[in-house]
Amino acid sequence: MKQRSNDKQILLGYNTQIEPNKEEFAPDQTPVKTNLPVSVTLRQQFNIKKSTNEKLYITNCIKIDNTLVFTDWNNKQLIICNVDGTDIHHIPLSYKPNYMTVININTVAVSCFYDRTILIINISTGSVTSTINTSGDCYGISYNDNNLYVVIGPSIIHVMDLTGKVIRTIPLPSDRIHDITVDRDRLVCIDTTSIYCSLEGKLIWKFKKDKYQDLVRVTTDDEGNVYVTDYNINTVVVLSNDGKHHRKLFTESDGLNKQWGIYFDKKDKILLVCNVHDAFLFDV
Repeated sequence: MKQRSNDKQILLGYNTQIEPNKEEFAPDQTPVKTNLPVSVTLRQQFNIKKSTNEKLYITNCIKIDNTLVFTDWNNKQLIICNVDGTDIHHIPLSYKPNYMTVININTVAVSCFYDRTILIINISTGSVTSTINTSGDCYGISYNDNNLYVVIGPSIIHVMDLTGKVIRTIPLPSDRIHDITVDRDRLVCIDTTSIYCSLEGKLIWKFKKDKYQDLVRVTTDDEGNVYVTDYNINTVVVLSNDGKHHRKLFTESDGLNKQWGIYFDKKDKILLVCNVHDAFLFDV
């Protein structure tokens, strides 16, 4: 347990000292429709390992049509497979991948924070098509409307094109943000204890509960609901799109065990969740 906790702090890229949040963001009281998911069914569970000798450390996951992609931080590689867990193969990388976003049906972008590098990878050919060097440690990454949104520092977001040209900078509501996702025109981001929803630096809402102290990844569905993984208590929590309602979606009894990655496929309404070496697909 101690080793896993240390690994987690390394992967998040900061120490355990808590820093105060910034207070410069004014809340927006605009009402938003609440529509939490009412039915979630396990579709598929499978082991990502090809052999018992593999020592994987999966930190993120995405689903593109019938293809699943996982970042294996421990072995500097992407793991690719079908949605049923078959045809597992690997794309070796020069850096340890951590955060990931979908560019198109064949392409993903991966941030490697300690190396201050973003890799654009063609998952069909298994090749790195371009490399972007960032001005600071790069954490969460999300692609929207032809631009990459990248957490730098982790106190600001650089909005950049696919060549790495920074178009603008967006402030963040906390000095410890590590994962983000762009949902329509909103930015949803997390630190270890809180979830924030903002619009171009203006805070819309913030969610914080004492029992959630180890949030690691975030995604949103087609209704704007927010899904987060909590590493230490083996829980997936879903929040309404206004941040006012929440409930546990999955726990350790559902097979979660130090889960990291989570990704909602808006097209097929499927939620992908992964532990360090196995994965779950849920119909929502």
